Amino acid sequence: MTGAASAAVIGIESDCGGTGTGLTGSSFSCSSDANRNDTGNIEIFEDGTGAGDDDFFSLGLGGTLVVEFDPTFQGPAIVIEITNASGSAQHQEAVEIFGSNDGITFTSLGIADNQSGVNDGTRGVSTSLSFAGTFAFLGFRDISQSFFAGTSSTDGFDIDAISVNSVTPVPLPASALLLLAGVGGLGALRARRKS
Repeated sequence: MTGAASAAVIGIESDCGGTGTGLTGSSFSCSSDANRNDTGNIEIFEDGTGAGDDDFFSLGLGGTLVVEFDPTFQGPAIVIEITNASGSAQHQEAVEIFGSNDGITFTSLGIADNQSGVNDGTRGVSTSLSFAGTFAFLGFRDISQSFFAGTSSTDGFDIDAISVNSVTPVPLPASALLLLAGVGGLGALRARRKS
């Protein structure tokens, strides 16, 4: 996986590429185009901004993707769907987006589709999704067929880029570190006297 984020993307699971099996319980039909099954096509940005390029990953109809981030992130998040401009009825596609902290229990954060959002004129639709909470995992499940009855999509929602707002861990103040060192030293001294 490539991208402009300095935050580490430490895990990726997908039904149609990467490792693992994505979110559990999905039935899916992956793209017949091997280039669209490469999770390395997704660009990751950690500052809530960014634009994609011409490479993208197709979820597959009913397919899923899970990305793990370090550090954790909070909303809003931006998802760029590359293949269609807003208003195009040919390949209507939608995705439900989930957040998780353990990679097992996921909470629905909302839905993005390629018929709404902001069209940048070249790369398709950018959808911003606002949500509360801090998460370590972001999950995507294609819902194109249930969201758009009669869609002609053959490989589901296509993700060009994902942008989140990373949460920098709060460092302990120097006084707290000195206190911890002092307590540890007292414990070692007490153990030494007992022996």
